Amino acid sequence: MPILEADLTSTVRSFARAGDINNLSFMDHADRVTHIAFHLGKELGLKEDQFSELILSALLHDIGIVTNDEQLMLADLEPKRGVVSAHCRRGWQLLKPVGLFASLAQNVLEHHDYYSPELRIIPAIIHVADRVDIIVDKQRYYLWQVDDLLSYFSAKRGTVFHPDVIDALERVARIPGFWLDLQHRNYQFTNGHYSFKRTLTISELEEIACLMAIIVDAKSPFTGAHSQGVAAVAEFAADAVGMSPEEVRMMKVAGLLHDIGKLAVPDEILMHPSGLNRKQKAVMQQHPYHSFHLIKDIGPGAEKLAGWAAFHHERLNGTGYPFGLTASELDQKARLMAVVDITQSLLEDRPYRPAMPTDRAAAILRNNVQAGHIDQELTELFIGHLDEIAALLRRYS
Repeated sequence: MPILEADLTSTVRSFARAGDINNLSFMDHADRVTHIAFHLGKELGLKEDQFSELILSALLHDIGIVTNDEQLMLADLEPKRGVVSAHCRRGWQLLKPVGLFASLAQNVLEHHDYYSPELRIIPAIIHVADRVDIIVDKQRYYLWQVDDLLSYFSAKRGTVFHPDVIDALERVARIPGFWLDLQHRNYQFTNGHYSFKRTLTISELEEIACLMAIIVDAKSPFTGAHSQGVAAVAEFAADAVGMSPEEVRMMKVAGLLHDIGKLAVPDEILMHPSGLNRKQKAVMQQHPYHSFHLIKDIGPGAEKLAGWAAFHHERLNGTGYPFGLTASELDQKARLMAVVDITQSLLEDRPYRPAMPTDRAAAILRNNVQAGHIDQELTELFIGHLDEIAALLRRYS
């Protein structure tokens, strides 16, 4: 059944940008590649349906990158002919099972392929666009670099890069506004005319959420299937509270998406094998802020879902983060997710401690109630089901 209208361009753009936030060298890389690809596609005369495929594929082209180190390695990468980069294959594997994005998977797989007469035009465009963004020096005035950049691509025309795309680049590159828009972040593909809106069903929304949960949890060897565990507990608890079947599924989606903002947290903090120090905790505290805004941008009607997912570190007495919300601003679903997140964290193994026994977890939960952090009624409901929840989480350990 239809759930909300989503602007797929905005949705995919938000998720793609999340991984660029924590590394200034790659800030807006997905947006920038899409801006370049958009202009090349226009110059090549792509049709409207091809534009949809090009823009969404360009935004998702690096979805297979797991760590910042891998991203930095790719900055100097010019793959050998016939060798498929690991991130291209991983991106293909991630997108292929997702109904909304399955048709884009092949473009992601091929976006570093060398030119051959069989190479399709969309991955060929993304290859050139990606290389332009990697080569251009972000610290220098872009218009000073045009001649050197075109010399680089001209030397590889018909061998590494598609000759038709290089011809298009040579025409586009002579337009100062193309570079000025790129340098000053006036990305033309964000024009409403190129937004691809459609109403998502809850099944499609859940598919997207599962994809993002896999990507988030893959960022650190310590998180395992954390997001899937939270989603399972949220689904279980929502049913136990007596929510409708649709609400239960939406709480599952919220659980899958609750930590998507961790894509914006540096790897060295996500992968830290022990408790975080004060400065590291301050950096980690940004993740629910990013989760809220990334989910909200899915489209009209997504703001409530964003709150249910992202307010899991808010506290009833206003001492939580990142927004400092209070009891009057936290509805039942947001309160439930806060209890879910604490419970799950207590009952799962962490790199610095094993999972806690249920009696110890119950005591800590009640301490949180007494401190004014979480909802008493919902907490007691959880405590009454801790053995079942612990057994459920063992499936994701």
